[in-house]
Amino acid sequence: SESGKLADRYGKHDFGRHCLLSRRLLEGGATFVKVSHTNYDTHHENFDFHIEQLGEFDRTFATLLEDLDIRGLLDSTLVVVMSEFGRTPTINRNFGRDHWGTAWSVAMGGCGIQKGAVVGKTNATGTAVVDREVNGGHLFHTYLKALGFDSKKNFYVDQRPLPMADPKASPIEEILL
Repeated sequence: SESGKLADRYGKHDFGRHCLLSRRLLEGGATFVKVSHTNYDTHHENFDFHIEQLGEFDRTFATLLEDLDIRGLLDSTLVVVMSEFGRTPTINRNFGRDHWGTAWSVAMGGCGIQKGAVVGKTNATGTAVVDREVNGGHLFHTYLKALGFDSKKNFYVDQRPLPMADPKASPIEEILL
């Protein structure tokens, strides 16, 4: 059982409870956990919604990382924050943001990842990548290498070799330890 103070830091909302449960699962030996923080599809009233949504995420996520670090779990846990696409850099007529797959961000930390490393750059308006574009293949290679796997190897299904990650891509070496 957690102290009331720590549980309060995680937050008395679903995301907070799920992050705390995830930390407990990792502490108990789980090898993979996934936590979702939903409802970012703000095609209207983006700013009103995000004031609460992002504050909830920031406080809880910072608590999770600190808690994992204090308990000695962060060095053996890969943490990834991402969405399936980004949001438009401009605001639409409904004061919202629409889907934008051209340029978006992924945050990684924990095992195998350098603290504070930044890779890539968009143009001044955030509409296009101008330096070091990466794709899902690069991300999978990076996840695997950070976790200590050789991402160039195959795994086998019914004696048929399948690549662990896209053979045309490679890890994002700039962020790896």
